[in-house]
Amino acid sequence: MIFPDTPPNEAERLKSLYLIDLLDKNNDERFDRLTRLMRITFNVPIASLSLLDRERQWVLSSAGVDIRETPRSTSFCAHAILSEGVFVVKDTLKDKRFHDNPFVTGEPHVRFYAGYPVRLPDGMIAGTLCIVDSVPRDFSMEEANALIDFAAIVEDEFLIISKTMADNVTELMNKQSFLKIGQKRFEKFTKYQLPFSLIYFEIESIKSIRDIMGDKEADTVLKAFAACIKSTLKKHDIGAYLGRGDFAVLLEHHTDNADESYLFNLQSFMDDFNNKSKKPYHINYAYGLTNYDPDVHGSLMSLLELSSMTTFTEKRKKHPR
Repeated sequence: MIFPDTPPNEAERLKSLYLIDLLDKNNDERFDRLTRLMRITFNVPIASLSLLDRERQWVLSSAGVDIRETPRSTSFCAHAILSEGVFVVKDTLKDKRFHDNPFVTGEPHVRFYAGYPVRLPDGMIAGTLCIVDSVPRDFSMEEANALIDFAAIVEDEFLIISKTMADNVTELMNKQSFLKIGQKRFEKFTKYQLPFSLIYFEIESIKSIRDIMGDKEADTVLKAFAACIKSTLKKHDIGAYLGRGDFAVLLEHHTDNADESYLFNLQSFMDDFNNKSKKPYHINYAYGLTNYDPDVHGSLMSLLELSSMTTFTEKRKKHPR
């Protein structure tokens, strides 16, 4: 057996996969309906939609088998995501990559495999849509095109899911998604005792810009600030637009002084933008930073509330009544 290689953009791919929040989920009828139809269309015992995590394959939907999670190292789909087109193995016993694979020598006795990569809206590969047979077989061009069409339907569903999670203007995660996904990240960080912090940002004068210069100009400000936030996020960081000119970043302390480094990089991006924008105003912002304290913060919401309060406290100091 030959183990699959890792894609060169693996860090970016995983970040996009985590943000769509489909790992560890199943029984989604929109995908189950599709794999059932594929099983009939291709006349195979198994049809699956799988997502490739760091070290595992998660079966988001499957018709014909109850397996939900397998090691990535033995996954056919981990090979398929490296392919430019349809990845076909007509007879696994004649292929040195798979002849002694445990899923070939044991249940479900894979003898034929065809898979096609499915992509997230940003172009990153999430996993594959595949069919499996227990006997060797050929795979025609017509069948390959049909598999590609099914994959396009999956990608349309990914786009719909992504749009419900993202803010339309900034394309950052919206508040609802941030509270949901951010809480999962919060629980992971606390479980493994990883240091992290939350930074709450408020764009100053966004209401004045909207009132005086209109919605289009205010949206331009939000987009510019969101772009700077995205440019400075690391692999496990997440950023969101909370509405009314407010943003949040959940920041893992992957190095010492990670929060200070992040804020410095963000300000550098903003300084560069302000110097080049030729706008009659500069984009300025206030922020509140809260480092996680297990004795104080029981949830993401508690971090968010304290960070926002810190922001407003700093503003009152700058602009006393």
